[in-house]
Amino acid sequence: MFPCLPLTPAALFWWEHTRYPPGMLHYFKFRQDLADPVPAKEIYVKRGAGKGWPEECPPIRAANAFGFDLLANFDVTFTQHRGQWRVEDDLIIASDFNYAGSDNSEGSPLNQQYAWFWEKGQKLPHVITDNVYKEISNQAKVSSFLFLKTDPNELLLMTDMPNLHRPWRSMTALIDTDWYPASYPWHTVIELDRSEKRITIKKGEPLCRVIPVRRDTYFAGEMSPEGFDQFFARGQQWLATHGKFEHEGTVDITRTYVKQQIKSKFVVMR
Repeated sequence: MFPCLPLTPAALFWWEHTRYPPGMLHYFKFRQDLADPVPAKEIYVKRGAGKGWPEECPPIRAANAFGFDLLANFDVTFTQHRGQWRVEDDLIIASDFNYAGSDNSEGSPLNQQYAWFWEKGQKLPHVITDNVYKEISNQAKVSSFLFLKTDPNELLLMTDMPNLHRPWRSMTALIDTDWYPASYPWHTVIELDRSEKRITIKKGEPLCRVIPVRRDTYFAGEMSPEGFDQFFARGQQWLATHGKFEHEGTVDITRTYVKQQIKSKFVVMR
C-alpha cells in the first residue's frame, strides 16, 4: 500500500510518465483478428545490385523507421471508368464486441465499411459542392479498424509513407486524439493516381504512417554572426576529429555518422 499523500506537480508528472511513457499511442482493434500497428522499418523496397541506393543514407533510413505503420487488413481494388472511381467487392465487417445504447440492452456488433468515397452532393460530415467534388473524386477513405487515443497534449500525425512511391498516397492530417473521443475506427484518406485505371492495395501493405507528436509552441530563429561562428567552428572541429579525408576538399563521414546516430525506438506492447 502507498500512503495517501497529495501529489506535487513533479510527482504527478513522474506518475503519468511512468504509467504511460511520452509518445504513447493507445489503440483498440475493431476485431481482435485484425492488424495491430507495427513499428516502422528502415527499408521497404528490395533493391538489386549496386551502391548508392537512397536507403543506404542514414538520415533516410532513420526517417523511414520513424513512427508506426497502420496496415491494410484486406485486399482492396479501386477501378476507374470514364473518370469515375469505384471499389471492387466492397467490404463491411462486424465488430467482435457489442454496443448497447443503455444498460438495459444486450447490444449488438457495430458495422464498419472498409473503403468508400466522398459522395456527390453530400451534406454530412461536411458539405462538398459539385465543383469541389470534381477535384476530389479520386480520393477514397480506407479504415484502419483501429480506435486511436493519445495522452494529454499529444497529437497524432497521420501521413504518407516516407520515400515510398506508389500509385496512391495517404494524405497528411494532424489529429487531436488527446481530446476528441472518436467512437469509430480512424480512417486514412488516400488519393488515387488519375492516370491509373486499376489500383490494388494488398493485405498487410502499410496504409499510412502515424507519429505521436507533442502539442507545443515551436520556434525558428536566425543565428547571430557570433553564434554562427561558433557553430561553423564546431563543425570543422568535428570533421577534423571524425572525418576521413579522401583527398583535398572531400571528407568521408558515413561510418562515423552511423556510429554516432541516436535513433528513436517504436515499440508495440502486447
